[in-house]
Amino acid sequence: MSLLGLDVGTTGCKAIIFSREGEMLSKAYREYREDYPRPGWAETDPDQVWESVKQVVREAAAGSKSPVQALSTSVLGEAFHPVDKEGRPLRKTITSVDGRAQAQTDALGSKWSGIEIFQKTGMALHRSYALPKIMWIRENEPEVYRSTWKFLHYGDYLACRMGVEPVNDLSVAGRSLALDVRKRDWCDEILEIAGVDRSLLPRVAPAGQVIGEMPASVSSDLGLPVGVNVVTGGHDQPVCALGAGVLEPGVGTDTTGTVECMTVSMREPILTEAMLDQNLSVYPHVVPDRYVTLAFVYSAGNVLRWYRDQFAVEERAAAASSGRDVYDLLVERAVPGPAEVFLLPHFTGSGTPYLDGDSRGAILGLRPVSGPGHLVRAILDGIAYEMRVNLEALGKAGLEVQCLHAIGGGARSDAWLQSKADILGVELQALTVSEAGCLGAAMLAGTAVGIFPSLAAAAEQLVQVRQVFVPRRARRTAYNKAFRVYKKIYPALKRVNHSIAELARQLDGAGSKR
Repeated sequence: MSLLGLDVGTTGCKAIIFSREGEMLSKAYREYREDYPRPGWAETDPDQVWESVKQVVREAAAGSKSPVQALSTSVLGEAFHPVDKEGRPLRKTITSVDGRAQAQTDALGSKWSGIEIFQKTGMALHRSYALPKIMWIRENEPEVYRSTWKFLHYGDYLACRMGVEPVNDLSVAGRSLALDVRKRDWCDEILEIAGVDRSLLPRVAPAGQVIGEMPASVSSDLGLPVGVNVVTGGHDQPVCALGAGVLEPGVGTDTTGTVECMTVSMREPILTEAMLDQNLSVYPHVVPDRYVTLAFVYSAGNVLRWYRDQFAVEERAAAASSGRDVYDLLVERAVPGPAEVFLLPHFTGSGTPYLDGDSRGAILGLRPVSGPGHLVRAILDGIAYEMRVNLEALGKAGLEVQCLHAIGGGARSDAWLQSKADILGVELQALTVSEAGCLGAAMLAGTAVGIFPSLAAAAEQLVQVRQVFVPRRARRTAYNKAFRVYKKIYPALKRVNHSIAELARQLDGAGSKR
C-alpha cells in the first residue's frame, strides 16, 4: 500500500505517490493560469484546477504498482470561492494577491484596531484574506452571495469534489482572518463585525484526520482503488515545513515556488506588537500543538517564469532539444553575483514585512552592456535579497533562525542555493526530496491511517539532507555591500509605484466606461 500527496498551488498542481518507506514511486504535474481580469485582481478557474488535479492523480496512479491507501493535500492559502449545495463553483477563485477588497478591509479596521484583530486572529489586517473578500462578494455580487452554500478554500473544495465532507483544516482556516487562533475555531466576534454568517463556512478540524472514504465512483474516475481514505491536509507552507522536518523552533524552511516563503515553527502563539510591526502572521501548524509564522515575497518563481515566457527563446529551444530543464539553463546563464543590476520582485505587490499591494516590480542599474545574464542574476539575487529583508524582520520580532531547509522547485539548483546562502548568511540544507509539500501531505495521510506513530516519527524516518550550503566569506562580504543598496530601493520607489497603481486603476475605470 502507498500514500498520495497532492500539492495544489497558484499556477500548478502535482501528485506524488510514496511508499511507506518514503520512496517516490510516481509523480505528475500540470500547470494552469492565474488570470488578472482587472488591475489589482487575481483569479483562477476552480473547474480548471479540478481537471488538472484529476489528470495528475490519474497519471501518478497509473505509474505506480502500489495501490493508494490514503491521500492528503497541501494547498495554496487565502484562495477561496463560493459553491452551491452540489459543490459547484459559483464564480472564479479569488487568490491571495487580489487587492479588490481594500474598502471592506478598511471597514473591518474601523470596528477593531489592528492589534485587536491580530491578537484574536493572528493575522495583520490586510485585504489578501478571505473574510474581506467575502464581504466584497456580498456587496458587489449579491446574487452569487445569496446562492452560496459554503465559501471553500482549496483543501475543503478538493474534499468536496472527492465526495467527502468539505472540512477546512486549521492551518488553511488560519489564513482567512476569521479563525480565533487560540480557540482554534471560527471567530464569532469578527464574523459578526463582518456580517458573515458562520453557516457559510465549513467545519474546521486539525490537519491529519480522516474525513471519510472516497466513494467508488470518484475513486474510479481518479484511477484509484476502492476504499481510499481522504485526510485533512493543510496550508502549503506548514505542510512543506512538515515535509522538510521543521517541527520545532530555530530551523525554518526556504520554499521556492510561485511564492518564496520562510516558515518558522513556535511552541505558543506569539501575538506581540513586535510581530505585528513586521506583519508576521501566527496560525496553527499542521503539527499538533505547534504554530507557525511566515515571511515571504509573493513573486519568486513566477518572476523566473515571466522571464522564461517573455525572453528566453533560445533557452526554451535548447531545453526542448536537449531534454534539460529550461530553468537550469537560465541559472547557468546568470553572470556571477553580486551584479550592479537590481530587480525589485514586487510583480504582484510586496509580501512581508511591508504587505504593500500597490508596490510594483522594477529593474534598476541597466547600462548598454547589460545583457540577459545580468537580468537573470538580478532576478535570482532580487528574490534572495527580499528574503534577507524578511530574515531581518523575523529577528526584529524575536525569532532567530540558524538554519534553513531548502525545498520547492528552486531547491533543485545548487548554484542558486549557494548564492542564497551567501546573501542570507545562514546555512541552507537541500533535502533529498525537494517536493516537500507532497511528502508532508503523504506524512499526514500515513499518520492518520496508522502507518506512522506520529508526525515526528514520520519526519525522522523520511526527511534526509542531500547537501549543505554554507555562506562563503568573500561572497558574503560583497553581497553585504550590494544588500545595503537593495534595501534603499523599495522606500525610494514607494511613492512612484503607488502613483502607477493609482493610474492603473483610473485607466481601468475609464476603459470600463467606454
